Amino acid sequence: RQLFYRSLVFSVRSGRPYWFGKLVTALETTSSLWPRRRDLCLVCNRARATCFCKYTKPFATRSQFVILMHPKEYKRQRTGTGRVTKLSLINSRLFAGEDFTHHAELNGLLADETLFPMLLFPGEHALNLSTGLPHDMGGRTPLVIIIDATWASARKMVRLSKNLASLRRVTFDSERPSGFVIKRQPNRAALSTIEATFHILDILNERALESLSGRHHALLETLDAIVDFQLRCAADPNLPSHRLGKMLVGS
Repeated sequence: RQLFYRSLVFSVRSGRPYWFGKLVTALETTSSLWPRRRDLCLVCNRARATCFCKYTKPFATRSQFVILMHPKEYKRQRTGTGRVTKLSLINSRLFAGEDFTHHAELNGLLADETLFPMLLFPGEHALNLSTGLPHDMGGRTPLVIIIDATWASARKMVRLSKNLASLRRVTFDSERPSGFVIKRQPNRAALSTIEATFHILDILNERALESLSGRHHALLETLDAIVDFQLRCAADPNLPSHRLGKMLVGS
């Protein structure tokens, strides 16, 4: 009866239906029983106690980087490296989406005549940066666009995004297998986003488009720290990730 009158008074005062007041009152009385949500880091999307951000060592580059992250990766990603790559590069941006055709900020960068956009994506006419740079750069600053998604999602993003279709596609050679052992790669040549970024910067540095003095090696150091942390967690039988560790070892 007291619950009924409280709800009725609330409803009359607020001008809302009776059932609404009753619902709010019920929620107030049971809210203390609800489980608390995990305190997540808004950057790497992990619990703050296991946040990856502390492993990053941000540094500046002459080149600009844009990371296009698929929504599934953006919402669910826990062990990916797209976010920590963005955090490591001062001159970088991260955009989440699937179709970037009308993305105002990305289109603004693509229209900037001082920048030379390059899409890191394989293709029949893709230029291998390991053998040379584009001849038509004309002193413009490299704008490297990297897609952070599964291969199937990445192909769909490129197909949908009409503003990416005309960009110069680039690739590179890498004899070093991925060190991102905590995440299964689709093939032996596949690299994580942070590793791909390192190789691009390494090539640009060799071609005198960057003057990094070894600062870009911080990317691999960050990856090594993340992998080491994850493996230590997986080896601890007192943590939920212990089962995951057994799965990784067996894969």
